[in-house]
Formats: sequence, structure tokens, C-alpha cells
Amino acid sequence: MIRHNDPASLGTKAELAFEDACRNVIERARVSNTKIVICRDGIVVKLTPDEAEQELEVNLAKRQDKLPEN
Repeated sequence: MIRHNDPASLGTKAELAFEDACRNVIERARVSNTKIVICRDGIVVKLTPDEAEQELEVNLAKRQDKLPEN
């Protein structure tokens, strides 16, 4: 059995799994017509699925800008 212990690889996998989970929550909220409750700076905030999707995209773009170039 081959084991990959590359921390970057594990970190990348974790980030992709988190993004996938966020998108699933947004889609579930959209289908069920509910809001998404998050905690932002210690304050409970309720977002529509569209607001949550927009916030996710902004945060992903910020994260992409901070990644070192290979």
C-alpha cells in the first residue's frame, strides 16, 4: 500500500472537501428554502443561499490570491 504523507496534499484535500461541503449546504438551503446560519466575528448571521454562495466565492478568490506561486 502506498501512503502519501505530503502535508500540502492533505491540506489541499481538506480544503477541497470543505468547499464541497459548503456548496452542499448552500444547495440544500436553496432546495429547502431556508437560511444558512453562520458565526461571523462572534455574531450569529443568517444568510440566504445566494448571499452564502457569494461570500464563499469572495473568500475562495481571496484565498487563491494568497497562495504562493509554484
